[in-house]
Amino acid sequence: MSHIKLQNLRFFVAVYEEGSISAAARKVHATQSGVSVQVRDLEDHLGVVLFDRISTGVSPTTVGDQIYRRAVRILREVGLLEADVTAQSGDLTGEVRVGIMPTFARAILSPVLARFSDDNPHVDVKVTEGYSALLTRMVLMGELDFAIVPDGDIPKGLRCTFLDTDLELLVCHRPVESVSGNVDLSAIPPLRLVLPGPGNARRAKIDQRLRNVPEAVHRILEMDSMMTTLGIVRQGDWSSILPGCLCLPDMDDPEIHLYPIMRPLMTVDYLMIEPATQAQSAAVRLFAERLTAEIRDSCEICRRHFANLDDRM
Repeated sequence: MSHIKLQNLRFFVAVYEEGSISAAARKVHATQSGVSVQVRDLEDHLGVVLFDRISTGVSPTTVGDQIYRRAVRILREVGLLEADVTAQSGDLTGEVRVGIMPTFARAILSPVLARFSDDNPHVDVKVTEGYSALLTRMVLMGELDFAIVPDGDIPKGLRCTFLDTDLELLVCHRPVESVSGNVDLSAIPPLRLVLPGPGNARRAKIDQRLRNVPEAVHRILEMDSMMTTLGIVRQGDWSSILPGCLCLPDMDDPEIHLYPIMRPLMTVDYLMIEPATQAQSAAVRLFAERLTAEIRDSCEICRRHFANLDDRM
């Protein structure tokens, strides 16, 4: 019996994740006929049907589901083997392609980039800043090695790792009437709020919280730029709900007032997402370790700053 070809597995995984042979062909930069042949070869080799052909594409069979899970592990192990061999060559080389939320661009990314570049001069780092929908799409298409996004729906083909939990803060230029520490949204007057658009993973949770407070009808301005949002807030009339990590430089600024949102505590979980079948190179792995360590440290700084929250974090 001949051995299974890795190419068979790669094309099978692409078809499984895309749900379409044509979409899989675009993803792996191959022809539709080439992808079909590879999948058919795998089916013939195993003696099973992996997909049911339907009008909208393909649907995996029960056996297809089982083999997908094994194929992902096999392809990742092969990638890890290749990465380990490459790491033995000495100085790190290659490229790191990372996607980050705007939350981290202000206070977290710069020190990580500076130290990493000084320590690894032969590694090129390419950073894409964007919201979760864009970054998730780019990781799926193989355009990014990994990305850091808020918790949300993770599509097939991605592996996610929980990093840490951050506080969501009400950010204002002027003090909120009758509030001295933590904020109960049901007990504050209507606000003019600058919020991210619906494509932002945090927006759904913010909307849910606001719907639970029907007494306060807030005026909403949508803005998909955190730095512009902070600029608008600093002008005085608008407030916003922003992650604590973004607000680290403002924690001792008398011109900005930060209120953790309570009852219940409002938080955001950060995830690292990466392709399920790909192993990180030594350079990518090192950069990811340093970036995630900085994110965890920053979340801890935020929690300590608001230590009067009680023990619910």
